Amino acid sequence: MLRMEEQKQQMERTTRTEQMEEIKEILHGVRLLDPQTDSDTVVDVAVGESEILWIRESLGEPSGLWLLPGLVDMHVHLRTPGYESAETLETGLRAAIAGGVTCIGMMPNTSPPLDTLNAVLGVKEAGESFKLASIEPVPCVTMNRGGKKCVDLEKFASSGITSFSDDGSPVENDEALLDAFHRISSFNGVVIEHPEVSAMAAGGAVNLGRASIETGAQGIPESAEYLDVERCISVLRESGGKARLHLTHLSSPESIRLAHKASMEGLRVTCDVTPHHIALNEESVIALGSIAKMNPPLRSEESRRKVVEMIADGKVSAIASDHAPHTIDKKDLPLPVAAFGITGLETLLSITVSTLSVEAGMAPLEIVRLLTSSPAAVLNIKPPEIAAGKTLNMVLFDPSLEWTYSRTFSSSSNTPFIGRKLTGKVLRVWFRRELFREGEFV
Repeated sequence: MLRMEEQKQQMERTTRTEQMEEIKEILHGVRLLDPQTDSDTVVDVAVGESEILWIRESLGEPSGLWLLPGLVDMHVHLRTPGYESAETLETGLRAAIAGGVTCIGMMPNTSPPLDTLNAVLGVKEAGESFKLASIEPVPCVTMNRGGKKCVDLEKFASSGITSFSDDGSPVENDEALLDAFHRISSFNGVVIEHPEVSAMAAGGAVNLGRASIETGAQGIPESAEYLDVERCISVLRESGGKARLHLTHLSSPESIRLAHKASMEGLRVTCDVTPHHIALNEESVIALGSIAKMNPPLRSEESRRKVVEMIADGKVSAIASDHAPHTIDKKDLPLPVAAFGITGLETLLSITVSTLSVEAGMAPLEIVRLLTSSPAAVLNIKPPEIAAGKTLNMVLFDPSLEWTYSRTFSSSSNTPFIGRKLTGKVLRVWFRRELFREGEFV
């Protein structure tokens, strides 16, 4: 009862915001899902050219559509510099907006790697010039992603950049990881670890088990992931436990168990899971081949189900796409030599909502939290919010609309979801202004 009264008071406050712009349109009967205010209410929203003018309780029929903050995808490969044949900044950012993603965590495994402030700021500035999604840089932990000597972490922090990753590779040198933890603790930084024991995964292409037996490709065991999770937590504990560790694209229930256990013990450990690891299992790579090859690999159905359960139990901090575009010549190869990774920006919301709501019975607000405020907290950035007087940053989503994913704004289409019928579709996206409406940019 108290929560309902708080929401009503919040809604009343929003109606008193001074109206600075003319109303362009009113969204009637939308279900407002905003984790920042714990809002899950049917409302009418007055939209101006660049901001929300007012939000009021709807007295009409609910439209069935959801209005949620712009998504924060904390794990995206934009491929600039060095791999623009697979994705340019513009095509990557357009794919993001088409998927409802208005903020991107930009991974550093480019060529050359993003390990200097000038390089990172150059890519960020170039991306911002398109006036599409915003870019939050995640530069390397170590120079050249070599795993030995840390980058100038403090220099990055002085420019407001506090998230670091050698993604594509783990930071396997304990001394380098320990050094990073000691230094980032002074500015609330985070190391985003790609959990993998390289020696155990070397040469592998699929899950060790049914997939490796059926395809004949070398398998990668779940232990190659969770043993590195265990090691990183141990190093974090040795550092004094003040730094933050985020474990990305976890595929093993044991990895999630270890991360959650560390968090319950007071360590600052968080983790994310991808939509493909909760929607697909190793049968997909058996049936489809290299288009479903990713790292970590798709796991057994038993592991997939357990991961979904653990997300519903609150043991996972975020959902991230791990959008990894590749050209056809890198993917249309035999499993052992094809590139790892799939695209995922445009299907992030549809697959996450349909899987977690139907299979796990999760409340819509909690699903949206995993895609907005929670990843923003990991990246130490201001979370998106829908409120009167705020700059536009929101997504209109139809959770029940069935559609076929047959068109992409990305330069690449290496995804097993292409051509598949999905449930739940992004209809419109506003970020600073309206950018996307019913499949087209405006």
